[in-house]
Amino acid sequence: MAKAHQIVLGSTWGIKNIFQSLVAILTTTLVVTAIYLTQEGEQWSHERNKLHSLSKCNLFSGKWVFDNESYPLYREQQCTYMSDQLACEKFGRKDLSYQNWRWKPHQCDLPRFNATALLERLRNKRMVFVGDSLNRGQWVSMVCLVESSLPPTLKSMRTIANGSLSIFKAEEYNATIEFYWAPLLVESNSDDPVNHRVPERTVRVQAIEKHARHWTDADILVFNTFLWWRRRAMNVLWGSFGDPNGVYKRVGMVRVYEMGLRTWSDWLEVHINRNKTQLFFVSMSPTHQKAHDGEELGVTIVTQKRI
Repeated sequence: MAKAHQIVLGSTWGIKNIFQSLVAILTTTLVVTAIYLTQEGEQWSHERNKLHSLSKCNLFSGKWVFDNESYPLYREQQCTYMSDQLACEKFGRKDLSYQNWRWKPHQCDLPRFNATALLERLRNKRMVFVGDSLNRGQWVSMVCLVESSLPPTLKSMRTIANGSLSIFKAEEYNATIEFYWAPLLVESNSDDPVNHRVPERTVRVQAIEKHARHWTDADILVFNTFLWWRRRAMNVLWGSFGDPNGVYKRVGMVRVYEMGLRTWSDWLEVHINRNKTQLFFVSMSPTHQKAHDGEELGVTIVTQKRI
C-alpha cells in the first residue's frame, strides 16, 4: 500500500517539487470525492448508486497512475482566475507531466471529475478554504476546475474583509467557493493578506473570533496550517495588539502550535453543526518556496511506499 506522506526526523528538507504538486492534486481529489458522496438530491440518485461502492472504499490507500488521456483536468492558461503566484507554466516551468498523475485507490475507481455535477452539489452552499498560501493554491485550483463550465455572465470574483476573503460565485447555482487568509487560524501579526512578512511573529493563541466570523455559516470548510508555525519559538500574546497591559511570552514551536490548534478545535466543537457542515483539515505539506527551508527545524517530509 502507499502512504501519502509521513514525518521523520532528519537533517534536510528532502522533498521535490513534484511531490508538493501531487499532494495538492490528492487533496483536491479527496475533498471533491467526499462532497460527491455526502450530498442529497433525487436527481442524483442514479449517480449516487454508481458511487455507492466508494463509500466503502479506503480512498487513502492507493497509488499514483500516469494518465495522459483524461488529465490534466484544466489548462493553466485557460483559467480566468489563475494567480501569477501559481502560474508555473507562465513563468517557465517545463516539467508539466505532474499534471497527468491521477490518484487511484486500490479498492475502487474514482469517477472522472464533473464540474457541473459538483456545482449542483454546491447549489445554495458555501465552500470555504481557510489558511495560508498552500490552501489558497487549493482554492484557485478548485475554482479553475469549475469556472470553465460557466459562461462569463454567470460567474464572478470579489474580495472583501480588507482583502482577506476572496469569493468566487457561480450565479446560476447560488454557490460560492471562497478563500479566507488566516495562516495560523488564530489571530496573529501576520493576518494582513499582503503585508504579512514580519521579523518577529506574534500570535494570540486564544483568539479566533476575528477570523471565524467569516466562515461560521459555511457548508464545507477546508482548513490548513503548519508552515507559518515553523519557528523554534514564537511570541505569544495574552491580551490585544496595542494593549500596554498585554502579556508576552516566548513559547516553543510544538507547544504554541498545539495551543493554537486547541483554540481552533474548541471553537469548532462549540460553533459548528456537524449535521450541516463538512470539515476537512489539510495536514503538513512541504514548503513551496525553498527546498532547504526545513533544515532549521531538523525535520524532513518524505514519501514512503510500503509493499
